Amino acid sequence: MRTRHQLALALVAVAVPSGIVFARRVVRDFDVAPPTFELVGRPIGGATAAGATAPHLTAARIFAAGDGAVVIDADSGALIKTDKAGKNIGQLPIGVEAGLMSFDAATKTAFVADRRGDKLLVVNTSTMEVARTIKTPTEPYGVALLPDKKTVLVSTIADRTLVAYDTSTGAEKWRTPLGREPRGLAVSPDGARALVAYLTTGTVDQIDLSTHRSEHIALSNAVPSRRGRRAEGDSFARASFAVTFMGAAQAIVPFQREVPVQQSDGSERTGSYGGGFEPPVTQQLAFLGFGKDTPSQITASISQHQPRAMAWDGARDALYIAGLGSDSILQVRNASQVGIVEGLSASVTSGKDRCGPDGVAVAGDGNVLVWCSFTRTVQRVEFVDGKGAFAAATKLTAGPQVVASRLSEKQHKGLVIFHSADPATSQRGSMACSTCHPDNRADGLSWRIEKHTLQTPILAGRVVGTHPYKWDGGDKTLVDSMTSTMRRLGGFGLDKTQTEALMAYVESLPSVRAPAREATQVARGKALFDSAQLGCRTCHDGATYQDNSRHRFSGNLAEADTPSLLGLAASAPYYHDGSAATLEALLRDRGAVHGMAETSKLTDGQVADLTAFLETL
Repeated sequence: MRTRHQLALALVAVAVPSGIVFARRVVRDFDVAPPTFELVGRPIGGATAAGATAPHLTAARIFAAGDGAVVIDADSGALIKTDKAGKNIGQLPIGVEAGLMSFDAATKTAFVADRRGDKLLVVNTSTMEVARTIKTPTEPYGVALLPDKKTVLVSTIADRTLVAYDTSTGAEKWRTPLGREPRGLAVSPDGARALVAYLTTGTVDQIDLSTHRSEHIALSNAVPSRRGRRAEGDSFARASFAVTFMGAAQAIVPFQREVPVQQSDGSERTGSYGGGFEPPVTQQLAFLGFGKDTPSQITASISQHQPRAMAWDGARDALYIAGLGSDSILQVRNASQVGIVEGLSASVTSGKDRCGPDGVAVAGDGNVLVWCSFTRTVQRVEFVDGKGAFAAATKLTAGPQVVASRLSEKQHKGLVIFHSADPATSQRGSMACSTCHPDNRADGLSWRIEKHTLQTPILAGRVVGTHPYKWDGGDKTLVDSMTSTMRRLGGFGLDKTQTEALMAYVESLPSVRAPAREATQVARGKALFDSAQLGCRTCHDGATYQDNSRHRFSGNLAEADTPSLLGLAASAPYYHDGSAATLEALLRDRGAVHGMAETSKLTDGQVADLTAFLETL
């Protein structure tokens, strides 16, 4: 443990014209190092039904199946069945960028979300054949069965909807609206509620499964009180990819706690994200308790970067959390009790290859099955708890690669770099590209950068041909943009090969899916967009809806780069400073940037029409 009065050696990136990012050594005054596991608040405790949370109640990428596993790989889009050694013994194409699934072990049936095909596939994993296809709203992702297995829930990202289907017939039973960017989905063992986690709202939705009404639960931003900590600005909960129940009355939600404006008082560090001298992002677990009153909550700080997946072993009361960015698994003992305590930590890096854990399941023997999204392998981790502290250990057994990547070798290398939190990328390995761009999108926050407040832009589908880069248009090429980003992150840098790989990956990202909107309303909105009255096409034209130019507007930049409008429905807030929270606020001129178009005379109906069109881009 270091104090801020002790000097530590850091590495900071510097740019050179060739595009290679080298490193130089500097001495920096660091604050107190973050703990590996530290609780804020009194543990909830009291889970009584050990082992009662069946795996099929939680959306996941991997499930134990007999001696082996079933996995849905987002990279290749394949559903794969493996044996105990992790060998591929059956495979079925689902769709590239496939969502999550639920698995009924008794009938060996998988319910898998085809994210880009807008359907739910019901698969007999004994024969690896599709038994039924269920059409869904746009972009299904989370899938969870109810306890009786007669109903399956599906959450959709673009259309922001939770839909219930009859598992026997595929008929829709009911649906309810969701917020922006839903991801994790879980059902309580008593069938009373479902929880939906989000990337950008800072909340978890609790859906009453009897009335289908939802309640927003704000994730706490409380942090440990550490001696000598510098003052921080407002913090936000972001990047909640997963949620699971521990019994009927407790649930766990991992998330990132982000502080986008650490300092802005003139003493800020201008070459960083947030303006502070400490990493602006920490990793958290929220423990939610559901009693008769308002849900209770405590949080824990963890060192698993980008906690993307988890599983609870009710028989042993052990919780396992996978850190995609840190390439590690954390064990939490007595997870549902007052005596909660940190257990073992296991690295899942195999040789020189990062695993990229994106799925966790518990096998019948208590071993942990890990889906490695980078190597496309199933690893088996045995957590051995001896009599003494020094007897505790982990044993890692890596299986063979089960499916090929759809990416080129260079693009795949970029994928790994994009998601890896290590000293090459950032100060102390505290951040990765995907920290602020979860799922290749944006965290919905505005950051203090170079004494300006600038919102995080979406990357997916917005990079190729949209130069210059950065909000002020100061980076002429993507190499320039990557280099300045690495400098701000404070890592010791990427070499030319790594930079080119990262560029190849980012350039390969497809646009985000647009929500379904009523066709005639969209047509009216398009007519307004194309009209000389508004003149939107003057700057936002062509395939990417931008003009590769900078313009002068009011606001905190002398000139602002014209952003692409692709994926606009998923890119709130708006304007370079994020001052317009919604598209309606932008069109009604309620942001801090003015003069883009004369929209003050638009009627309510015209605002609705134009919004509908913009959301389909």
